[in-house]
Amino acid sequence: MRRSNQPILPTWLSFLLSAAFILSSIAVLFFAYLTFQVVWNRPVNPVEAAAENNGANLEMSQDGLVPVPTAVFGQPTPTLIPTSEPWDGSERVNILLMGIDRRPGESFISRTDSIMIISVNPANNTASILSVPRDLYVVIPDRGRDRINTAFVYGANGDNPARGAILSMKTIELNLGVHIDHYVLVDFGAVIRGVDALGGIDVNVPYTLNDPTFPDMNYGYDPLYIPAGLQHFDGLTTLKYARTRHVDNDFGRAQRQQQVVLAIRDKALGLGITGLLTRAPTLYAQVEQGIRTDLSLEQIVRLATTVTDIPGEDIRQEVLDYDYVSSFVTEAGAQVLILDNQKAAILIQQLFFN
Repeated sequence: MRRSNQPILPTWLSFLLSAAFILSSIAVLFFAYLTFQVVWNRPVNPVEAAAENNGANLEMSQDGLVPVPTAVFGQPTPTLIPTSEPWDGSERVNILLMGIDRRPGESFISRTDSIMIISVNPANNTASILSVPRDLYVVIPDRGRDRINTAFVYGANGDNPARGAILSMKTIELNLGVHIDHYVLVDFGAVIRGVDALGGIDVNVPYTLNDPTFPDMNYGYDPLYIPAGLQHFDGLTTLKYARTRHVDNDFGRAQRQQQVVLAIRDKALGLGITGLLTRAPTLYAQVEQGIRTDLSLEQIVRLATTVTDIPGEDIRQEVLDYDYVSSFVTEAGAQVLILDNQKAAILIQQLFFN
């Protein structure tokens, strides 16, 4: 049965059985602390006008906020209530992975500056990964318009990560038309310690990265230089590689983050059952304080089995970049991104409905 109120993975066994899946999730999520550079200033998409007046198109039901019936990407209006049915391993499952911008000593409740949707489809043994920019300007249920990375903080209301995650799930469903089944939250520390516990990862760096103003954990600078070519990363270097943006931009960074996901997956699979079994207690001890999820042990076991069987070439990776979004300046002067619904609809249909 689903344990929707269980905030942390229950035992070291649950982590062992889900290693391939959870570790890939970690890699996807530690690109936190995104800062977006606006390049163009295009007019807001008129399709977005469907959510005017600070979410005035949202109505209340006994179960909570639901959208007024309108089409999203040509699909039926999505329900905003996460499924309560346990995943049986045969149907598609969509998981929202969020990276928490949390430094040592800080609360777990912080903006989700890393947002990614992972979709696993056992029917055809494929998976999809979609990176969602933190500055996407959306309607947050019961809050109105704001950046998508603020939904978690609003929902958590200071001390409830589960409620924050649920509001983030609802926000994704309302604005992208993709139903979200479960969530995984990961912070900086879990990334660093988890990769170290695996023995590091191997990454083929496509071009040299030189970032003299890379931010450290105390809001200062920690210059970063990574040469092109095949590199072996420890946990801290992995995090830096996934976070840096000054050499290119946020969208290039999102591609690196997805590259790291597959590198961690390859490392976990390469260790085999014996290697994972040996490292399991250390892995769990290193990351358990930095991960929150609503996945039950039964669901984790099924996901681990399914994900490890998917060939790398059948995992599609996409980013909501300038092919799908436009820059916009709000009335308050905030620089945000507006989704181009017509262009994004085709991509979303391919990733989550085919």
